[in-house]
Amino acid sequence: MKALLFVAMLIAQLSAEKRFKEMQDDGTIVYEGEDEDTGRSLFMVTMSDSIRYHYAFETEVINYIKTGKFQYDNQIQ
Repeated sequence: MKALLFVAMLIAQLSAEKRFKEMQDDGTIVYEGEDEDTGRSLFMVTMSDSIRYHYAFETEVINYIKTGKFQYDNQIQ
C-alpha cells in the first residue's frame, strides 16, 4: 500500500513538473532572475490579464499547479 502511495505521489510530481514546463513554453510562467539571498530561480506567473504573481519560487508555482491555489511560502522546499 505504501508503495502505491509513493508511486502516486511521484506521478503527481512529474505531472506538475511537466505542466510547469508547458506553462513556460506558453508564456504563463516567465523567468525573472535569481533571488540574491538564496540563488533560487524566481518566476512571474500570469493567472489572467489582471492577476500576476511576481518573484515566485519554482516550488511555489509547482504547489499552485498541484493545488490550484497560489501562496507565497519560501519554506516550501
